[in-house]
Amino acid sequence: MKTLSSLALLLALLPLTANAQDINIYPKKDLAFAQVAAGGGYTTRINVTNRGPNAYSGVLYLFHLTGQPWSPLVNDSQITNGQLNITILNGATATYDVTGAGGTEAGFAIFRASDLAQTSFLEGTLTYYVGDVQFPDDSVGVQPSNKIYLTAIPFDHFSRLGVALANTNASGVTVKLSVYSETNVQVATLDVPFLSGEHKAVYLRQLFPSLQDIKGRLEIQSDPPILGMILTDSGGQLSSLPFLPAVKAYTFTGSIGGTSLTGELSLWFDGFFMQGYLRVLTFGGVADQSPDTLPLTGSLVNGALQMIASENPDMVDQVLIYLIVNPYSLSQVTLQGSAAVWDLSSHNLEDTGTFTLTAIN
Repeated sequence: MKTLSSLALLLALLPLTANAQDINIYPKKDLAFAQVAAGGGYTTRINVTNRGPNAYSGVLYLFHLTGQPWSPLVNDSQITNGQLNITILNGATATYDVTGAGGTEAGFAIFRASDLAQTSFLEGTLTYYVGDVQFPDDSVGVQPSNKIYLTAIPFDHFSRLGVALANTNASGVTVKLSVYSETNVQVATLDVPFLSGEHKAVYLRQLFPSLQDIKGRLEIQSDPPILGMILTDSGGQLSSLPFLPAVKAYTFTGSIGGTSLTGELSLWFDGFFMQGYLRVLTFGGVADQSPDTLPLTGSLVNGALQMIASENPDMVDQVLIYLIVNPYSLSQVTLQGSAAVWDLSSHNLEDTGTFTLTAIN
């Protein structure tokens, strides 16, 4: 059985440079795939579906090399200027096969919706095929790439892990890679600079040649966020690992309406969307013996983190808590924020206050 070899993978993951502009990805409206390979026996198949009540319209953009439009064959037809207009009827699924007649070429793909109307949506997956798509010699599936600020990837063989990252921001970023042992000892760390639009693909053993083959986790942190994918190579056979957001945890101290409080807060990002938890442990110096764990939702836009938490809707005196941290950065250990509390039954602003977050992981 022919496998997707390490050499062939690296040929398909040559460094790329994209246009020097921020590329915003709106989940469920846009799709991004940090790596597309075509030619040299490779086919990239992208399956997308529209679960909205109206037809989805947009453009598939393909780029390669120094941000140049890439025009391979898509469904056996030559595209022009790296673009293909697409329309997907409500409830329909479409397939886009990216192929090439020559040697292996690589790029990345972005599906951009023509509008943000909430009546059509795009969801999809990508698969690399070696050989004939109908009867492939090998294949590996990859999830869509969302912008990630922080991800943690557990692994059992350090030397088998490969990572591909792309900076789609208008400015350069520094990506921090940290390797931890299975006992949570940080054994290596490395700051990797990325120019605007730059793409890098490499095995971890190349970045950290002095490390032995250990078990543990890799943490990748970037602010602004980046696109990426993770693959494992076991004897020339590849599989993909989820490139998912990791949790950032804090303790906090502050006051609301002049009353002191302390607690815990955790959060994670999916692009510019945020989720997390809030727990108030002491109020006015008195410990809460059974503190509530409140779900947090919010967003990080233009450096401002806004969060909302609300109590159980079955409670008579339900309140809504609004928190803002501006500016917010994952790399900062201590952050300052402000808070406001509303009584939802009366729709009145009850109290305001300030708080300090201290990172604990």
